[in-house]
Amino acid sequence: MDLSTPFELFGVEVDKGWWPLVEPIYNRIQELNKAGSHIEIVQVKEKWGDLCVYVSGAPEEIHDMIREAEKKSVHICEHCGKPAERVISEHSWIYTLCPDCLRERGIKVSGTVEEFNRRMKEAGELPM
Repeated sequence: MDLSTPFELFGVEVDKGWWPLVEPIYNRIQELNKAGSHIEIVQVKEKWGDLCVYVSGAPEEIHDMIREAEKKSVHICEHCGKPAERVISEHSWIYTLCPDCLRERGIKVSGTVEEFNRRMKEAGELPM
């Protein structure tokens, strides 16, 4: 049975605004693999408005790069790369899009993720 990874099947599953976050990771993995490493990119996707990069066989250096890119992603529009914040739509989807891209896509926002988390902490529903 031939099992392929999501990366092999679908490639990078994020919009072009996040490509500058993913590209240095991909390039470094390629360099390390050319030098004899066996690092596999398993998946690159958006989840809960964050960039998620999954790898196999990677050294700590790559995991550090991934953590930094994922941290930055919550402030960068996935579509265009402009400054953005994670928002919750009226249908409870989480997006990291700038105001222009939200408008362009017709997404109505009910609030930001940060506002939601603050309200949940105040209500005692999230750990402080």
